Amino acid sequence: MLPRRINTIQETSMLLCAILFLYCQQILHVGATNETYVAEVMIEGNATLDVSSYLSGLQWLSTGDATIMEASIIAECEIIGDETTCWCESNYIWSDVVCDYVNSCCIFPHPSKCVANISDYTPLCVPKVNVTLNGFIDIPTEPVDLRTVLTTQFSQMNGFNNIGVTSRSGGADFTVNLSATFKTSKVQGILSALRSKFSDISNINVTSIGLANIEIPQKKVCYNSKLEITCSTEEKMDTCMWQISRADQSPQVVGTGTEVDMLFPPSCGSFTAIGLKNITWFWAGIYTCLFINGSVFHTASAELQVALLPEAINLTSLPPNPDCSPKQDIQVTVMCAFSRSEEQYIVTINDTVVMSGNSSIMNYSKVFTIKCMQESPAFFIAVCNVTNSLGQSRTTGLKVPVIQPGDPICDQVDPWPKTKSGVKAVILCTEPGRVGTKERTCNGNKWGDPIDLCVKEALNQLSAAAGDFEKGVGATPEVANAIFDNLKNTTSCENSYGDISATVSVFKTMSRASSKIDLGEDLLPNFIDAASNILNTTWVSDEQSTTNLATSYLSSVEDLVKNIKLNNSEGHNSSNIQLQVCRNTPSCNRTVFNIVVELNSTSGEGKMLGLQNISQYLPRNGFKDSESLSLVVSATVNTTVNTTGPVNIRLDFPLSDEDKSNYNYLCVFWNLTEKQWSQAGCNYTQTGNISYCECDHLTSFSMLLSKTPVDLPLMDQITYIGLGISICSLIVFLLIEGLVWNAVVKTNLSHFRHTAMVNIALCLLLADCSFVAGSFQNILTDTWCLLLVVAKHFFFLAMFFWMLCLSIMLLHQLIFVFHPLRKKVYMILSMTIGYICPTVTVGVTYTYYVKNTEVQYYNRTTCWLTYESPLKGSIHAFLFPLGTIVFINMFSMVVVIVTLLKPAAAESNQKDDKEAAKSIIKVIIFLTPVFGVTWILGLFVFLMDDNTSTKVLIHYAFTIVNSLQGFFILLTGCFGEKRVRDEILKLVISGKSAKSESKRNLTTSMAKN
Repeated sequence: MLPRRINTIQETSMLLCAILFLYCQQILHVGATNETYVAEVMIEGNATLDVSSYLSGLQWLSTGDATIMEASIIAECEIIGDETTCWCESNYIWSDVVCDYVNSCCIFPHPSKCVANISDYTPLCVPKVNVTLNGFIDIPTEPVDLRTVLTTQFSQMNGFNNIGVTSRSGGADFTVNLSATFKTSKVQGILSALRSKFSDISNINVTSIGLANIEIPQKKVCYNSKLEITCSTEEKMDTCMWQISRADQSPQVVGTGTEVDMLFPPSCGSFTAIGLKNITWFWAGIYTCLFINGSVFHTASAELQVALLPEAINLTSLPPNPDCSPKQDIQVTVMCAFSRSEEQYIVTINDTVVMSGNSSIMNYSKVFTIKCMQESPAFFIAVCNVTNSLGQSRTTGLKVPVIQPGDPICDQVDPWPKTKSGVKAVILCTEPGRVGTKERTCNGNKWGDPIDLCVKEALNQLSAAAGDFEKGVGATPEVANAIFDNLKNTTSCENSYGDISATVSVFKTMSRASSKIDLGEDLLPNFIDAASNILNTTWVSDEQSTTNLATSYLSSVEDLVKNIKLNNSEGHNSSNIQLQVCRNTPSCNRTVFNIVVELNSTSGEGKMLGLQNISQYLPRNGFKDSESLSLVVSATVNTTVNTTGPVNIRLDFPLSDEDKSNYNYLCVFWNLTEKQWSQAGCNYTQTGNISYCECDHLTSFSMLLSKTPVDLPLMDQITYIGLGISICSLIVFLLIEGLVWNAVVKTNLSHFRHTAMVNIALCLLLADCSFVAGSFQNILTDTWCLLLVVAKHFFFLAMFFWMLCLSIMLLHQLIFVFHPLRKKVYMILSMTIGYICPTVTVGVTYTYYVKNTEVQYYNRTTCWLTYESPLKGSIHAFLFPLGTIVFINMFSMVVVIVTLLKPAAAESNQKDDKEAAKSIIKVIIFLTPVFGVTWILGLFVFLMDDNTSTKVLIHYAFTIVNSLQGFFILLTGCFGEKRVRDEILKLVISGKSAKSESKRNLTTSMAKN
């Protein structure tokens, strides 16, 4: 309301004898808000007239902006001679303007009439209102005259009715009831007088009810809707704030958050408003606005009612896995449960209205019958729908697995129920002081490891408090500090995976909130200690969940470190985390966990964070043959408006001389988007004895220790040139074998040998062709990549198993000289070993890893088998057979060499020794390619843990000799055998002879003609 005096309203037919004041209400101001006008009317006479009927005839203000809707008399004055007497009408009281001029008219007890020349004050009277002052005084010892002094002071206020004082330990509380509004300065003057009277008052505060007005809907508002709540007061105040209180909870401060906006700054004057962006049960409650000026508060409160919907609906079935294997109909009880509220819900389960039972939660259930005698589905679908009083609804579905006859299952193991394969069983936590669930997946007919998602009740409460903080309730630095303080204490003892997940969730929530709400350095020690505590516990879960949790942990801790405002703090160190800070220097040099970090930036503040025991949970995708350090270093720079520019960071990781010589180092950072390590923008530099990582951006850094060099010069060229020669050699070998087969295969022994050699060459040829085709990963589809991996796996294994056949045959001939193998027995044995064994190996391996969700059968990037860690990865289904066969073949070679040495040892003459040596060399040369002995170099490369020059040389040797294995088979298998050479020579000579004979015959024929 805006008071204004209108001096233009008058009646010329009257003579001045009295003054009437009119309080005009409900004035419609076009295009604006309602305003209040005060007018005066002068009437001549020796007595007050009844002017109520006269008001309608007055000439009122007439403009295009306002229309007077109603007028009423609020005061009358009599002027008799020089004396003026005024009084207020019923339900009106003297205004502050009058009281400030003539205080005697306003003090308690209020006189009915005021004799003073006040007729020209506007407004003279104002409507009576109910105003309450609630105050408290903190004073060590209550003075005897405290009640008297309080009554005396507050009775001077206009409209004073009464005061009540209640004594308490350490002070007193008081309540003052008024019938009029007041200026804040009036109460501040009273409080100052009380402080002067009682010097030992430590605190005094007064809160008014009735001077502020809050506007809020009187009816329920829709769930998930938006709303603006406003509050105003007649007088401008210094600051304002909002609070919300719910049943059985103390009021909490409302501030800027993810679900609420402060539409006016804290220095709001006489108006404030908040905007709720997504109204849920969380925002239902009593709202209080507070206008503050020193120790005086003006408040107004109102309740916001929300048509609620359940935040979470728990839909379960009993039994959780209905069993139809006995071929009997079974009843399933579907239960829909959620938190109890005052909202009147309509609940349906599969479109049938159900009623709630009596419990602390709202629990609805319905019984279904599954017809197991008929063809029952693999799953039963249940749907729960909850509708509120405004017609809004929320739906949750449940897919209940039905066990069919023949389905693999995991038997009941208390407390885990009988569960269908591929289904995750969930049970509630039963340990005292813990809430949540435990999970266990049924794989085939075996239970997987249980995952403990149970959370300490204290952590659960902290998670809820952090959620409130983020939304905008209790969003103060003090509350944030309390959250991290409790988090540090709660995580200091043993933590489950659920506890770790809940703690990371708190970090994530607070990191989001820190972008809107300033967090001070006071909470830094508690935050660092809490983040360090959970790194003392092993995180046990599936790989994907652990990766996501570690990524969330890392990003949240980084964001909090960046957003916490530091003034004088130099950082904080704990057992697993160290934080160092530098300011106002273009070059910052700090050490965290013995890692020297040098940060070059033109910005004002740099923060270096070192974390232990986190890198083990970050997968090394793309760096499978590498090991990670246990340390991760994160660096942030808080830029200011006038300090922007490039940022470079240099990290000197503590590496021993042995490590520097034995490993190839990769400088990497954790890519939060791709959730993997990346080398982009980072380089490893070594200058003399100094080596370090250098990056041109800021994030989380670490160093990977690679078992093999990432790039060896000319390695790819050597591989593909060797494979090209090998493929051509194998084709030539197979053609020659086809041409000379009938001529050279005369005995069982030669048949055995050449059969094995042809199959070895054929398998190697197909394996090499698959290897070359698989090198074009960028253009291959997933299906082709898988087919080529299977082909390489099968043909390389088949080659080795045929080598084993050749080795066994040779060994048998040497040991059992008088018991030669029969041809039929050898062919059955060799075909079984050569093709059935690799088929079974590949089939079992593929089947196992297809069902294994942790490790895949093949790597899409390399189109080859996977390697995760020792004894983990499909590559072991290749390495174990390879290693076994190679060592058996080497044993056969040793037996052959020992057999050759026996005559030399018996005769012991120099000539025979030379012949024996020649024979041994010949055996080694001829048997090494066909026995696959060169592949032992690959085992050395795989098993060696260093990157010394020796390993590099072995790597080159392995690549050269194995890429040319087909060429060596051609040399030893064809040209190394005299019979084959002779037959090739005969074919060449006979070919030339045939050509010469044809030429002579043609010449003779022409001569005759």
